[in-house]
Amino acid sequence: MPVDRNTDALFRESVLCLAPLAGYTDAPFRLLCTRFGADFTVTEMVSADGLVRGGGKTYRLLRRLEGEGPVGVQIFGSDPAVLAEAASIIQGGASFIDLNFGCPVKKVVRKNGGAALMRDLGLMERICSAVVGAVQVPVTGKIRSGWSESEENFLEAGRVMEAAGLSAITLHPRYRNQGFSGEAAWRHIGELRAAVSIPVIANGDVRSLGDYRRIVDVTGPGIVMVGRGALGRPWIFAEIKRSLEGGGGFRYGPTELVDLIKEHLALEIEWKGERTALLEMRKHYRWYLRGVCGIKRFKSALSRAESSEEVCRLLDTMEKECRELWKRPA
Repeated sequence: MPVDRNTDALFRESVLCLAPLAGYTDAPFRLLCTRFGADFTVTEMVSADGLVRGGGKTYRLLRRLEGEGPVGVQIFGSDPAVLAEAASIIQGGASFIDLNFGCPVKKVVRKNGGAALMRDLGLMERICSAVVGAVQVPVTGKIRSGWSESEENFLEAGRVMEAAGLSAITLHPRYRNQGFSGEAAWRHIGELRAAVSIPVIANGDVRSLGDYRRIVDVTGPGIVMVGRGALGRPWIFAEIKRSLEGGGGFRYGPTELVDLIKEHLALEIEWKGERTALLEMRKHYRWYLRGVCGIKRFKSALSRAESSEEVCRLLDTMEKECRELWKRPA
């Protein structure tokens, strides 16, 4: 039965979602964000060439944990036939397929993938059409505002994607030559929403409840995608949703933070084994402990820990010290 891609409920009814983040949005982190209220999540960027070749490392990026909500699989490449074959291979385990037309990283762009496709809308159209024709799940795409300010073409790209049958578009309103520097031009999201009839997902610089309110003020209502703002703070989804429901402030104290880090570690161990999990968690510790006063030494100690038991002992000590700091009068 054909998919009614233009009225897909997931993109019409969702409020918040987790962005694809290379090295971060594995199954354990996606599960935590889902528990905190992300309506759907997206995998790390996956190579279409790697999928077609059957690379084991590539396929490991697609694995899911029980309890995850809807998960999109983001793929990248530049050959329409290869991307269509890759999408066909993975569609059984994907809530939707997301095409990456926005990655600014040199090793991706050199192969004519990611943001390089913003310079070739004809090839973008062929990719979109090939993938839409190959799968029975919705297809979405993620773009930037253009290659550079002088080559701004997000409106044209959006119309191409809509005409090819995509169900939604995510816009990160920076140019490729900006990387992640400067400020996201949120007004571009509102302009694209006015130009196409399919949902446009807002992405870029949403790191707090205040940012969420401001981006909605600028762009109008619609799905907001949170990326780096969820690192070390996956509860940002609960914070925003509680506010939308008229609830009070959302406070995450030392005990809750330590419990969350322990849970994250346990999930990573279940997923990848203890040795790999201890290495993977090092980057997460830096995000979780960012801005927490008086615990600088714990960041280094946690990264050097050689067992989960040692990590838990360090976290328990840190929690006690943090609680004492919080009790002291200002």
